Amino acid sequence: MNDITKRALIHGVDQKNGILGTTEREQQITAFIKQDESTAPLELLKAWLQFQSGISEKEKRDTIVKYEMWLFRGDTTLKPDFSELPPMVDRFINGGDVSKSYYELLVNWEKRTYNTFSDLKDEHIKEFLAKFKLS
Repeated sequence: MNDITKRALIHGVDQKNGILGTTEREQQITAFIKQDESTAPLELLKAWLQFQSGISEKEKRDTIVKYEMWLFRGDTTLKPDFSELPPMVDRFINGGDVSKSYYELLVNWEKRTYNTFSDLKDEHIKEFLAKFKLS
């Protein structure tokens, strides 16, 4: 796939989302295309979303796993089975997560994975982010 096709696909998505072309946006697209190695449209659009998010898939995966393990850090009565966690995280990330911050990532994780979000979970997320100095 050539650079012109890549740019056209991104512009098409932007147009559908009502994003107007600005000089800054064009610079962002150009920077992305220079480093992109996608060979198919779906692969390109997924990479574009990740590029915009600023958090790599690996960082997302590592953060979610660390967060889940941190939640059970002091629980001696329940021995959680984390073997199901990696496939759950993969489904979440591959399902189109476009979180732009670690806070947004963990809130989306809680909402989409467990279908709940509360003040207590919000406090847990903020405590976790502060402890591990993630913003």
